[in-house]
Amino acid sequence: MNLYKRTGIFAALAVLTLVCCKFFSEAETNPEAGIVVWLPENRLGFQVSTEQMGKEEKEWLPLDTTFLKRTYYEGWLSRQRATERAVSATLIVAGADSRSLHRPQVCLRAQGWTIEKREVVSLETDGGPLEVMDFSLAQVIRREDGSAYLDANGDSVYRRANYVYWWVGPDSSTASDEERVWLEVWNSILKGRRERWAYPSVMVHVGADGRPAAQKRAYDFIQEFAPHFQKSLGAVEREGAVPLKAIGK
Repeated sequence: MNLYKRTGIFAALAVLTLVCCKFFSEAETNPEAGIVVWLPENRLGFQVSTEQMGKEEKEWLPLDTTFLKRTYYEGWLSRQRATERAVSATLIVAGADSRSLHRPQVCLRAQGWTIEKREVVSLETDGGPLEVMDFSLAQVIRREDGSAYLDANGDSVYRRANYVYWWVGPDSSTASDEERVWLEVWNSILKGRRERWAYPSVMVHVGADGRPAAQKRAYDFIQEFAPHFQKSLGAVEREGAVPLKAIGK
């Protein structure tokens, strides 16, 4: 490719970027979202705990972000076993600026997790197909002084988990971080407004029954409940279960 072609392509990309930024920065935010902020308060056979926003979320997310997190424990198991098999589900809805919904890698790595594998998984739900991103995670188990626990061979001991998430827009969803960003920009250009993107996630720990069993717990939860909170999968009820925070407040 000669110099003129390269210069032309660079100039075109620069202009496109400026146009996108102009439209995005001037667009008003749609007060509606693609989900209803609802997770079951009761689940047969489970104890349910509603949890507050953690330190990392408070540091990263603006005040007009709507947040709901619940953890589900199998009540008939011992406390240790129930904790090992728990399912933690979180719904986050952006406020005035969806760019504040950063990729989950940021918080996961800050918490000491290593992403060993990532894959897009297609799930069937009552509301239609849904693609999600599944991270296989590992984390060194440490003592209070920060030193790692070692096994009999002197190797670090790890805990493992799976973190499953996706992005929900006004009419559809995607498992891709990059696609979410582009859809957000193009929506602002085509519609003249920003959309309030949502970010559902489910985390499960890998126990004695192995990673496939942990993944199944996460997938089963998503398949059962995503159609009850994601509008593009048919959610029409519980619109005010947790009211969306006012834009910019």
